[in-house]
Amino acid sequence: MAQFPRLSAAAEAMPLSIFARLYERLARFSGDVIPLQIGDTYLGPPVKLQDIGFERLDDKELYAYAPPQGWGPLVECIAAKVRTRNKIPVEPGGVQITCGATHGLTCAVGAMLDPGDEMILLTPHWPLIKGIAQSRSVVPVEVPYTLILRDDPGADPVALLEAAITPRTAAIYLCTPNNPDGVVLTEADLRAVAEVAERHDLWILADEVYEDYVYEGAHRSIAALGAHDRTITVYSFSKSHAQAGLRVGYAVGPAPVMAAVRKMANHSVYNVPQALQRASLVALERGDDFLSGARTRYRRIRDLAHGRIGAPARLPEGGTYLFLDLRRWSAGSDCGCLPLLERLAEAGVLLAPGGPFGEVYAGWARLCYTAVDEGRLLEGIERLNHVLATG
Repeated sequence: MAQFPRLSAAAEAMPLSIFARLYERLARFSGDVIPLQIGDTYLGPPVKLQDIGFERLDDKELYAYAPPQGWGPLVECIAAKVRTRNKIPVEPGGVQITCGATHGLTCAVGAMLDPGDEMILLTPHWPLIKGIAQSRSVVPVEVPYTLILRDDPGADPVALLEAAITPRTAAIYLCTPNNPDGVVLTEADLRAVAEVAERHDLWILADEVYEDYVYEGAHRSIAALGAHDRTITVYSFSKSHAQAGLRVGYAVGPAPVMAAVRKMANHSVYNVPQALQRASLVALERGDDFLSGARTRYRRIRDLAHGRIGAPARLPEGGTYLFLDLRRWSAGSDCGCLPLLERLAEAGVLLAPGGPFGEVYAGWARLCYTAVDEGRLLEGIERLNHVLATG
């Protein structure tokens, strides 16, 4: 039991920022800092706040509380999009607008899992999902998955999952296209997850925020493959439409499950600001040309970055990252590639350390090739290659 001055076990278990040590070294660099550690884009959004015409709206439409579920027109548009594009049978009652996908995933974990439950993370995984689980006293179980499936043609995805199942297992988390390695899970990969989930009565938490950025293969939603009744899927305008600062995302799933997610959202942020939801609706309605253009640019930049980088990395099938294998430069280190990343920070380049993406990936690092424009990206890669060449 937590009593003053002791903090909760969940708070104690959550990790610190994965960039804290690097920022200390960055202070030694006085030139142009090239931030390749954060998943963002140098592109401006297809719709800006000044394009919405707020001055024509009644104050009640901007400054009053919005419905806790979300602004009606955006909810309706999302439901139609998910049914048409993702082939998920969702009605408006199965949609919840959230403060970005992070909030949606937090609410989903709170709705589906109890303290002490185990949640399988298909690894390497988006780092914050582990902390989200720990904040609810849910036990994250890392299962190396995506890179194994791509690098070992004989790997059995069902066997990989079955080996991690215990009586406490309650859910499986997956991300496709995956952050950080860019793997796009195939229909066979997804059906393996669905099969195991059905056999063991597990929930599925599907993170599909990079659905619009697939360069090889095609994006598929696991909820459309017979797993709808047990799946909550999350999306984000931050990644799709370059609106990270607006913090608008959404979660979809069966209406009874989403009613529980809605309670979690209601008791955390109550509602997402209606003004920001309006901007996301216009982006959804008018953003197809932006998505097409961004996808073309990102693919070209991906190929350019992959061809220039001096460290091993698979060519990602989707997403906006290169996952760099730096084990050659971190052999013998007790903290993976952090010493190398600290040297990079001293050269004014930031990468995300691999350990938070999965404990077995401490010798890896993630580079976001869309975070800065092409010129600065190439400068960052040149600095990176110089550090690698010197040690």
